[in-house]
Amino acid sequence: MKNFDMTVLRFRIVLLVLISLVFLKSVSANEASIKPFIKGSFQQIQLEHKERPTIITFWSESCAFCMKELALLGRLIKNYPQVEIVSITTDPFLKEETVRQILSSKNLQNIQKWVFADDYVERLYFDIDKSWRGELPLTYFIDRENNMLKHLGVIKEDELIDWLTKQVKKDEL
Repeated sequence: MKNFDMTVLRFRIVLLVLISLVFLKSVSANEASIKPFIKGSFQQIQLEHKERPTIITFWSESCAFCMKELALLGRLIKNYPQVEIVSITTDPFLKEETVRQILSSKNLQNIQKWVFADDYVERLYFDIDKSWRGELPLTYFIDRENNMLKHLGVIKEDELIDWLTKQVKKDEL
């Protein structure tokens, strides 16, 4: 009987360690890395989030309207965990510490983070949208059917709630 008890105990310990590792990896995956946004990154993001409700937000440290929108997203997204947010700062090579601090202050610490990594930002603007000249905030909404909606300027709270609500499957209510 002692051998059986030891086997069960070892199994439980191994299982607990594995579960902890998986949890830590998922929690730290978004927190750990800030990716360099280069030509082709926008298309990569779109492919990674295909047919998954996603909000892609472009912002700058010096944009007051961007900070207002990030705060709105941080306040509302906790009620819609099935919607992902991708943050892209258009400040070239903005320090990771600054990005983390801003997003954390808006309750967005666990989202995917990108930072423009090209001194010639116009090249990135053109790669995202040939008519975009860097006006902010810029937000893209990708729904479950992979339809993409572009929104330039601050999102109205009621419009955001309406879009978020539509992304929730009936079986998730």
